[in-house]
Amino acid sequence: MADTILILGNGFDLAMGRKTSYNDFLEFAEKVFTEKDIQLEDFLYNNQIDIEKYRNNLYIQFINENKFKLGDNWSNLEIMISQIAEAIDFFRLNSDKLYLESGELRPKYVGHFHKMMNEEENSASKIFIGTIIFKLYYSSGWDKLERELAISELNNLFINHLDLLTELLEIYLSYRDYIDFEVEQIIPSETALDAIDRISEASMISFNYTHTPNELYKIPIEKSHFIHGEIDLKRRKHKINTMVFGIEDKGNEVNSDLIPYQKYYQRVVKETGNLYEKYFIYTKLSEWGAAVSKNIIVFGHSIDPLDKEIFEKCFKIADLKRYNYRFIFTYYNESAKRSIVKNLAIILGKDKLVELTGNRNVVFIKSDDVDGMREVLLD
Repeated sequence: MADTILILGNGFDLAMGRKTSYNDFLEFAEKVFTEKDIQLEDFLYNNQIDIEKYRNNLYIQFINENKFKLGDNWSNLEIMISQIAEAIDFFRLNSDKLYLESGELRPKYVGHFHKMMNEEENSASKIFIGTIIFKLYYSSGWDKLERELAISELNNLFINHLDLLTELLEIYLSYRDYIDFEVEQIIPSETALDAIDRISEASMISFNYTHTPNELYKIPIEKSHFIHGEIDLKRRKHKINTMVFGIEDKGNEVNSDLIPYQKYYQRVVKETGNLYEKYFIYTKLSEWGAAVSKNIIVFGHSIDPLDKEIFEKCFKIADLKRYNYRFIFTYYNESAKRSIVKNLAIILGKDKLVELTGNRNVVFIKSDDVDGMREVLLD
């Protein structure tokens, strides 16, 4: 019987009926301070969480103040973090856009500053950053610092608020785990994954922070690798929050001011590792001495080119080990399928993708097609 490797994105949690989208989190972040919820209060008390330390988060403030300007992207927190980080870096490189020759702050003159920033890209973020530095400039003592140091202090403030935002996200997702698995005790929704026999024996690579497949399919934690870290409020496994939450680095140039925002840096300092490679390297032998085939099922993941490094490594190891393998990419609708194909072409190259689909090493199945999944699974 073939081995199974599951590669799961947030679409998997959503398919299981879980409220784990950024939109769900942002609603929680707003209501937790304004609406009374006895169940939530009990959860916070039992876990010794002081929710007040997370009030007035600057990233959430930015989103709430600029929803109408941000359009469909307002609930994509990673885009928002990227825009804020880029705006801070813009002023670091162009301090004359923030300061007048007299040393006064341009944001003091609101109308002129807004007009000037509206001529720039990412204007909403730059206006917000200017507003925050002007608001805190004297009370934080930044007026006594050189320009570069003042902007550095502003940057440190936003890095701290990113850490707090990550902690608040961990609290929310842990609360959802409590509600879904302890209180409501949800069961798996019907998906194409139902075609997999003994799914509890699968190895799992998750781009999520939650333990949804471990709870619903009883996949052992020992056979699970959380690419971006995992929620662990009680810190049973780790001394620090291992959740990787930020922006992707662009190119190989290292910008020390942006490093704390970047996922690669967080993966290093939070030691998320590359355990997933072992799932592809390790090969079982059949009773006849032949290498057992591997079904690699990708569910609920858009195959974003930002994750190129990881998917490239998975394909490379599978090719090198020379066992029979098949990547089965599930999709929600035809639009999602086209997006996955496009992203695979970016990651693998068009010729390589044509080769892999021609050899049936890569196939596509609708995420609710149980019979279709059975037909393409390797024995």
